[in-house]
Amino acid sequence: MQDKPRLGPRAINAYNRLSREVAALNYVTRVAKPSGPLSEITLRSLNKALHLANRLYRREPGISRFAMFDPRDSISMADFVIIVARLSAASIAFEERYAHLTEAGKALPGNGN
Repeated sequence: MQDKPRLGPRAINAYNRLSREVAALNYVTRVAKPSGPLSEITLRSLNKALHLANRLYRREPGISRFAMFDPRDSISMADFVIIVARLSAASIAFEERYAHLTEAGKALPGNGN
């Protein structure tokens, strides 16, 4: 759709960085399916994705902010899966607002990136 706003190069780069982080977290929850408590390294990776999401989505109406976690605390795998699902849902909502971030949007006239 042509009436959707366009992002600048910095926002597109930020979105691409976030997409890679979310893809890695999704891999962990859907393919690797680990069990047990999350390590400090995993929580730092999660916090990195949450920080990127908060920066990118801070001016987006309807996309909520994400709370950071203390890496010394532990969260359950169920909590981790819910947070990753929320990150994925926010990413999908963001993509829908900006046509040129999706494959279908790139095919539209005037979106030759």
